[in-house]
Amino acid sequence: MKNKILALLAIGLMSSIFYFQTNLSQNLKTQVLIAINESTNPRTEKIQNYDYEIISSENDTINLEENEEKNLTIIFQNTGKNSWDLSENSENKLYLKSIFPNETNSNIYASESENWQSPILYKISDKNKKEEINTNETLTFDFQIKAPKNAGYYKEKFGLLIENKKLLRTETLDFDIIVEGNYVDSYSYEYTNPAMKDNYLPNKEKQIQITLKNTGKTPWYKSGDYKAYLQENNQNTETELSESKVNPGEEGTFFINTITPSEIGSYEKEFTFKIKDLIEFDSSPISFAMNITNKKVALTFDDGYGEIDPFIDTLNKYNAPSTFFMLGAVAQHQPEQMKRIIADGHRLASHSYNHPDFRTLSREEIIWQTEETRNIMKNITGVDVFPYFRYPYGGFNDYTNSIIEGNGWKWIHWTNGTGDYQHHENSAAGRHQTYFYATLNPPDTSIVLMHIISKSTLGALPEVIKWYRDNNYAFVTVDEL
Repeated sequence: MKNKILALLAIGLMSSIFYFQTNLSQNLKTQVLIAINESTNPRTEKIQNYDYEIISSENDTINLEENEEKNLTIIFQNTGKNSWDLSENSENKLYLKSIFPNETNSNIYASESENWQSPILYKISDKNKKEEINTNETLTFDFQIKAPKNAGYYKEKFGLLIENKKLLRTETLDFDIIVEGNYVDSYSYEYTNPAMKDNYLPNKEKQIQITLKNTGKTPWYKSGDYKAYLQENNQNTETELSESKVNPGEEGTFFINTITPSEIGSYEKEFTFKIKDLIEFDSSPISFAMNITNKKVALTFDDGYGEIDPFIDTLNKYNAPSTFFMLGAVAQHQPEQMKRIIADGHRLASHSYNHPDFRTLSREEIIWQTEETRNIMKNITGVDVFPYFRYPYGGFNDYTNSIIEGNGWKWIHWTNGTGDYQHHENSAAGRHQTYFYATLNPPDTSIVLMHIISKSTLGALPEVIKWYRDNNYAFVTVDEL
């Protein structure tokens, strides 16, 4: 017995020694690695050692002719702790680096081999032939900038780069480059709106969306002296671009807030695309026709089981604001889709928590179904879906209405039910059924019932939207009924 105890003590002592040695070894190894990294990894060097200030430079705005080259003079002051070695044998050469060549038009660089992905570097040398710039001394640098190949407005930003060290962004050289020439080619565009003519209710505040594709060769900017904007003809109002920047080949959106005419009939608004403060260029008028009507349709989508995003994509594409009566249980599992419904200008409403027949529920259960769903959706989106509600199965009676209406809810039924929940997959028969019943003798105020679970409805949706637009209906959400 004594021998067994001694053996166990010996094993325990050896284990402790092994554990201590292992940890000591790991700690020493870590310390050595840290020491090596600090001595060999240039990124650990404090940026303050290579600080600088721009003492003077050319004007912030550079005016150039097409293909013109211009020499710029910049004076840097070394405000860091390390001197700058400008000699040929220097291991830490100094460069001026284009910080965002990927954000500028590739035509800004004259060499065909340089593109938006390449790092644009200018090796720095002192105009006065100094090979070392000590702390607080200045460096005078000349470099040549070439005009972009196309007329227009461009931005450029440069920072100082120490070879084998990180880019210094203490202060940057920012230039606005204006190239004179043929602005028509530089600022061409085309309409990408699904409909440049649409139906609207009379005397309503409305936001008109005009989307243009940049088919020119110059970026558009939202702000600054040379921003892109739309100006309504015979008006002084200007509408800014919604995106901060739109490169050639990309789409830009303009949202125009207006009050629709009070009389029924057809009206036309005309806009001109402009670049502020730039030499005038010919811009084709942008015509937007407004048909004022008293007929309206609310496209509504129930439940939420299935893929919601494709429905939102289609509605956005065809400029048809709609209402989504979603279940609380669905909202919990698809929170981003609930947020998107609201963010994209549609209406989110309640369809209960888990789709029971309200005619079978007690008062307490009815109140829980509505309030729980309301709280879930508000917590997810920050928006209260109250007071719009739709009964599951469309099932109601005087008893359910007394509770729902007594708690302030407005329940929304439908005028055109499609029965599309029978067709989960996309089929010709399913698409025909949705289209047929959605457009079957609708009243002047129509509410169409469809379901997210039906891929056939998704397939038929563009034609349903077209039918209502062609038949003089304005698309509304349930709060506009």
